Amino acid sequence: MASFESLYNKIEYNVKAAALRMAELRKENEMLRGEVELLRQQQQGLKKQLADMEEKIKLTIITKTILDKEDKKETKRQIQDWVREIDNCITLLTSK
Repeated sequence: MASFESLYNKIEYNVKAAALRMAELRKENEMLRGEVELLRQQQQGLKKQLADMEEKIKLTIITKTILDKEDKKETKRQIQDWVREIDNCITLLTSK
């Protein structure tokens, strides 16, 4: 049977080793908490950026739709102008 002193030393060694390991784990845990916080902030930034981009896409679609309508109106106006001009030419040609 081991002596009291050797048992005591063994227990003391194990307690010190456990205390060191606990201190290391606390440091690692604190570092990981900081990393998690940083990642959360990055995630929030990316969510905001995504929302901004989605808004820009909506605005672009709306703008494109409006421009397409304006292009159609402009094309229609040009065709009407050409038809009037052709009618004037036909009138001039038939009147002679």
